[in-house]
Amino acid sequence: MADIPSIWREELWHSFLVHLPIVTLLLASIAALLKPFFSNDSQRLFLGQTTFVMLFIGVLSGWVAIYTGELAYDIEVRKICDPEVLQEHQWWGYASLITYSVALALIIGFRFIPTKFLSLAKTFSIIILAAGLFGLCYTGHLGASLVYQQGAGTYQPSPDCSEFVK
Repeated sequence: MADIPSIWREELWHSFLVHLPIVTLLLASIAALLKPFFSNDSQRLFLGQTTFVMLFIGVLSGWVAIYTGELAYDIEVRKICDPEVLQEHQWWGYASLITYSVALALIIGFRFIPTKFLSLAKTFSIIILAAGLFGLCYTGHLGASLVYQQGAGTYQPSPDCSEFVK
């Protein structure tokens, strides 16, 4: 009878942790993209604060996800059929998180930007967040391809599932 591998394998840490930055960065982008369509100051303030908080949490947890993704890469690159998809997933993950990190730095820097450039900086930050959202979605698409098409990080039970019978 085969043993079922532990759910706490190193290559699975990435899949456990990656969902927090995905959702927070997604929410940060959506809040930033919606903000220009509201004229009410309290709603705009709420969306601005939501963007900042979600972006802050997303960028910090995103770098943790990058680290755990590197751990998984070293294990999974030898097991999957098409490692180029894994390399592309890795590249897009880095590009997306760097984009979001720049957006966070820009938003933090708003208080130091001269007033005459502030409108341009805010417009630029929305463009960066939209680009980050595109990269985030494509990175997720590639990650799903790795798991659901190539079985990255997944356990393949025996045909009769005998390892699950006690």
